[in-house]
Amino acid sequence: MRYLFLSIFLTFCFSCTNPIDEKRLIDMNQFEELVSQKDKTLVYIWTTWCSGCRKSLEYSLPKLMKDLNQDEYQLILIAASKNKEEVDSLVTASGLENASYFLDFLGPDKGKFQAVGIRQFMSANFKGEEIYTGGIPVFFLVNREMKVLHKKLPHTYDEAIELLQ
Repeated sequence: MRYLFLSIFLTFCFSCTNPIDEKRLIDMNQFEELVSQKDKTLVYIWTTWCSGCRKSLEYSLPKLMKDLNQDEYQLILIAASKNKEEVDSLVTASGLENASYFLDFLGPDKGKFQAVGIRQFMSANFKGEEIYTGGIPVFFLVNREMKVLHKKLPHTYDEAIELLQ
């Protein structure tokens, strides 16, 4: 009986891992390459079910990127979601589609599966750093050498721009 349950569970997990868009699935090497392109990188890891994430995508992040020095700063959006249509719709509405990637994780779009994926991504890229504490969204600042400059950026435009300038 245990083996039957385990087989069904594994089948379910792996059936939910269809690639979204191979070019936009972010891995450690691609992430390091992207971060190395600018002096400072704002990293925003989000999900489609998070109302705060949606609000930041709609208001705060586009305005923040408009007002920051584009020669110094860049933004990388990482969606912890497998719902390509919804992610693309929200990102396109924000005008930030050139900075949008997907996090690869096992299982369906559920908090536990997404949390494990985020934790694995963070620990692979930032060993020893306590950036992800289990909350969504994850918003932080790194330099081109992958040194964390600020672990928890505020999500409101006014607080974030004050901190970054």
